[in-house]
Amino acid sequence: MKTNRRQALTDIGSLLVCAMGGEVYADTYPSRTIRVIVPRAPGGGSDIIARLLSQGMQQKSGQSFIVENRPDASAVVGAVQVANATPDGYTVFLSDNAFYQNPAVMRKLPYDTLKDFSSVTMLAQGPVILVTHPSVPATDLNTLVQYAKANPGKLTYGSGGIGASTHLAGVLLNKAAGIDTVHVPFRSSGPALDALLGGHISMQFGGISSARPQIESGKIRAIAVTGRRRDPSMPNVPTFEESGLKGVDMTSIWGIHAPAGTPLAVRRRLRELLVEVMRTPEVTKRMNDQGYDIIGTTPEEHDAETRRLVSFWLDLGTRVNLSPD
Repeated sequence: MKTNRRQALTDIGSLLVCAMGGEVYADTYPSRTIRVIVPRAPGGGSDIIARLLSQGMQQKSGQSFIVENRPDASAVVGAVQVANATPDGYTVFLSDNAFYQNPAVMRKLPYDTLKDFSSVTMLAQGPVILVTHPSVPATDLNTLVQYAKANPGKLTYGSGGIGASTHLAGVLLNKAAGIDTVHVPFRSSGPALDALLGGHISMQFGGISSARPQIESGKIRAIAVTGRRRDPSMPNVPTFEESGLKGVDMTSIWGIHAPAGTPLAVRRRLRELLVEVMRTPEVTKRMNDQGYDIIGTTPEEHDAETRRLVSFWLDLGTRVNLSPD
């Protein structure tokens, strides 16, 4: 949790912002650089979406939209930084699945997911794709499962970090298929993909945005995607359910959160800018081509969804082992 000194500084910042009047303050927002803290290393889905939005945000707002990577295996370091930032809309957090799942995955968090953050918008969602190194003797999900059953503990899968959708997709695959594959967490999907390309791990759960170029070049093999239908950006890759395996229902989500106490009017203005950028034809096409489905909820809707997701994963954690192992 925050130290007393940090809490005092945050409270002072909140009072100053509120003293200006949220609506009045929002009229001039943004008047300087916005920093978006990405809790993943460059090259993964979180980093890619932040950088897709960066240039458009600068053009729309007239201010720089700087992406700062603060990677760690659990997406905690960046979250702490934002939780302790002044609640004025100039330091925000790009959340992914780990943000909502960490309360159920980690026994101790240095922040409170619901109390230390204010929602801005759920940016987008996308499927999780399972890819393998060419050395794995399987070209589809059925043969992969058969091989895993015959060789328990031999296959390793990389993820974008503990608690990420790419981690829990592997947990669900093991459970649904009755197999034993070993989880290897990385700081984001980018380094995990590098490890897969180098043959250091057998397979990876990742995002289409980072995996697609390597699939198309033949360097890795696409096995299946999550979701109820094939993804339009990868129409030749079947879903898990289509391949005969139910229960691997994992979707990657990306949102923007601000420190608790950030005025609603400021969050609404930031959300408005982000949605305008995402809905420009060029950015929409680039996002869709890389497997992102644009959402763009309001701050109020995102607050409610954040509470729902945290509750969902806490409940699931009482029934299914969601530990980092």
